[in-house]
Amino acid sequence: RARRIGRRGPAPAPATAMSRGFDYSKWDKIELSDDEDDLHPNIDKDSWFRLKHRQRVEKEEDDDQKRAKMQTRLASLRKDYDAYPEATKNHMKCQKIFKEIRDIEAELERMERQKKLNADNICKTAESRTEVNASTAPTPKPEPRLTGEAVAVGYVDFVEAHEDLLEKYIALGEAELEQVCEFMKVHGGALLQGEHAESYLLLDCLEKEMNGEHAAMLKSARQQQLLTQLREFSRASGRPARDGVVPVFQRLMDHEATLESFEESVATFIRRVEARAVTKKKEMDAEREAADLEEKQAGPGPGGLDPMEVFATLPKAMQDAFRNKDMQQLQAAIEALSDEEARHHLRRCEDSGLWVPSADAGPPPYRS
Repeated sequence: RARRIGRRGPAPAPATAMSRGFDYSKWDKIELSDDEDDLHPNIDKDSWFRLKHRQRVEKEEDDDQKRAKMQTRLASLRKDYDAYPEATKNHMKCQKIFKEIRDIEAELERMERQKKLNADNICKTAESRTEVNASTAPTPKPEPRLTGEAVAVGYVDFVEAHEDLLEKYIALGEAELEQVCEFMKVHGGALLQGEHAESYLLLDCLEKEMNGEHAAMLKSARQQQLLTQLREFSRASGRPARDGVVPVFQRLMDHEATLESFEESVATFIRRVEARAVTKKKEMDAEREAADLEEKQAGPGPGGLDPMEVFATLPKAMQDAFRNKDMQQLQAAIEALSDEEARHHLRRCEDSGLWVPSADAGPPPYRS
């Protein structure tokens, strides 16, 4: 049995021999702020950790400043040393510079070798980036309240594109709210672009009231106020106006108090339209009277002819030229006429005051 055991060969090497290829000395440099070995039992643990961390940060900042100064000095010395010709490198001054270079390099190497590792400097971020899913759409928001000229921007294009839809919506002025709600579910996205629909219905109410169509104005007024309710809900909730169609109409249909408040808003709006229609009609009548008076005060021209009557008898090309105040266009229109027609019309234009020849040019040719 002893001989059989002896044939097995030498005993395996101790376990410590297997770890000779691994150097764990670098882990000795790790410095932990939560090391409890030096923590006094009467000192608060969190406060002690914060103190240790602050001391470590301050020491690292001091070392970094010292290292930066030494590197700056080292770069300056190397520049001075390189400036010496090769033949003068053995001179005392050059050797002194060389020795200082070696001392600084040795000190930097020592500082790097003794530098402690911690959670702040044990690793560095090589690359940092944020990836956003391309399919993520921005959160819809209510449209801003427009003022001044901004209200009119795009209004004409909106009306041209949706006038039929607007008239269909106005026609629902006496329909049940549920029917109007279903209509807005389908077409609210188009009608609630900006505030153009509200502006269109406001002008529609004013025009109908001025023309004596009071019953039709009442229908349009209710529809206009429904759009206003949707717009106010949008601004209060921070959502697009089209998102308020269901909750706004549902509340109007289910809550009597809400419906009564809405009807009061409609009545107030109607009174404002009625008052504005009276004022606007007076303003238009005053403008019309002023225009008629100005036309009458203009009187006949220097030759006794009325300018409006003469203008009505001119060829269309000459009328367009006078409207555009375009001398070249007028000259081309006259040249297109025969001599007799041109002379006839130019004399009448001068006699009515439509045309004033230059006094310095002498008698015009059509007077010869």
